[in-house]
Amino acid sequence: MDDRRNLADSLMSRAAGGDRDAFGQLTELVGLAVYRFCLAHLPPPMRDVADDARQECFLRAWKNRRRFRSGGNAVGWLMGIAINVVRERRRKFRPALSLDDFDPPEKVIAGPDERLKALTEAVEILPPRQREAVACRFLRGMSVAETAAVMGCAEGTVKAAVFKAIANLQEMMKRPE
Repeated sequence: MDDRRNLADSLMSRAAGGDRDAFGQLTELVGLAVYRFCLAHLPPPMRDVADDARQECFLRAWKNRRRFRSGGNAVGWLMGIAINVVRERRRKFRPALSLDDFDPPEKVIAGPDERLKALTEAVEILPPRQREAVACRFLRGMSVAETAAVMGCAEGTVKAAVFKAIANLQEMMKRPE
């Protein structure tokens, strides 16, 4: 993992200087990870635009390549661009939802498949910052620092968003008495 990260950092530093071949190698190296990241952050009805979001991410990265600081974290920088692209697409194509829009299930959720489906639906309607924090931390396995870099916020903000998300999910997932 560290070798890939170091290679990505090196390729991005070269690309920042205008090396198109290095940027092409970078897109091949991390393109699938950026695609999966976009896919994980887009709600189900929009997952067909994940590849477009990935392409938009790399287009913006190339246009802004001179802003990349040599020695910086290229993957984190790219994921930061990707989350901005995803946020814009969600705002443009999907109305905002709140916890008030969630109708808890009327029946007791019996099996693990039903619980997983209910949890997936609950995650989908979390407020955007909470959903992003949960996706980065638990679905992508990112550290708090990496999540903060991707979300463009302080580590404390990530911790608070995760805490609130877990509390909201617990409330939504309570079994009816």
